[in-house]
Amino acid sequence: MNNKILCFRLTSLLFIISLISGCGLSKLSKIQQESDLVVVETTLKKNLKTLGRLSKLGNKSLIVKTARAYSSYSGFLEDRMEEAGMEGDFETEAEMRMQAIEHYKISEKYALKALSKSDKNFKNVRTVASEVFERSLKRLKKKDAEPLFWAAYAIARGISLQKDDPMQVIDLARVELMMKRVLELDEYIYYGSAHLFYAVYFGDRSPAIGGDPEKAKEHIDRVDEINEGKFLMTKLYLARYYAYPKQDIDLFKNSLQTILDAPKDIFPGEQAATSLAKSRAKRLLGQTDMLFDLDLEAEEDD
Repeated sequence: MNNKILCFRLTSLLFIISLISGCGLSKLSKIQQESDLVVVETTLKKNLKTLGRLSKLGNKSLIVKTARAYSSYSGFLEDRMEEAGMEGDFETEAEMRMQAIEHYKISEKYALKALSKSDKNFKNVRTVASEVFERSLKRLKKKDAEPLFWAAYAIARGISLQKDDPMQVIDLARVELMMKRVLELDEYIYYGSAHLFYAVYFGDRSPAIGGDPEKAKEHIDRVDEINEGKFLMTKLYLARYYAYPKQDIDLFKNSLQTILDAPKDIFPGEQAATSLAKSRAKRLLGQTDMLFDLDLEAEEDD
């Protein structure tokens, strides 16, 4: 190898290490261990642009981390959007929706950039011919599972936030194929969350268009198996995408209460995921009256 090239690569590597060792990115590397969601959100927000600059060096791992960071921060924007909607602040709700969509688009861009290192067809994943797209998916290896997951996740969340746009919904079929391939390559990526995509896929639609709560539950149960019941987000999905479609209010409330009652350290090293599940469970439990017709249930009991 040319000594100048070797020197440049070593220098680049040392440059990356020095930046990651800095105050902000050092916190980011351990963010999953942080239980304070304010700290998690603030740390993510502060480091998005830095990660973006670092990803320009072309390191695939950094590009994937950038995609994940943008999607993770978008989740906080969605939380603020939902909170504003519940409070009747529709201007803030619209603003947070727009910001979340934009951040998911950026996440998608970085994830596809990482995938395009394995197959250039992923540069135009939404427009490339279907047969070319499917062949490219089949050529991917296990090492591509993580960027494939974040690309599919970002596109799926963007679609969810733009359900009224038929051009967005058209891409859902490709997302489903992408998540299916993730499960084939490595179902353990991000706690097995590709299965949770299918929980939403089957649990958030009517049976007339392919909804099936039982299939949703199968995927939720598989995530519980993967994480030995420690990943509390599964209980949230059980409530929202199984108990709610089945109109099982007892299971709905019990699943959410299980999250709230669980110890903060139930999933060692993943305190951020636990705190996020608890925060969302509390909010969803507060929506019980809205999601279930309690007056009608009382009449039926009489």
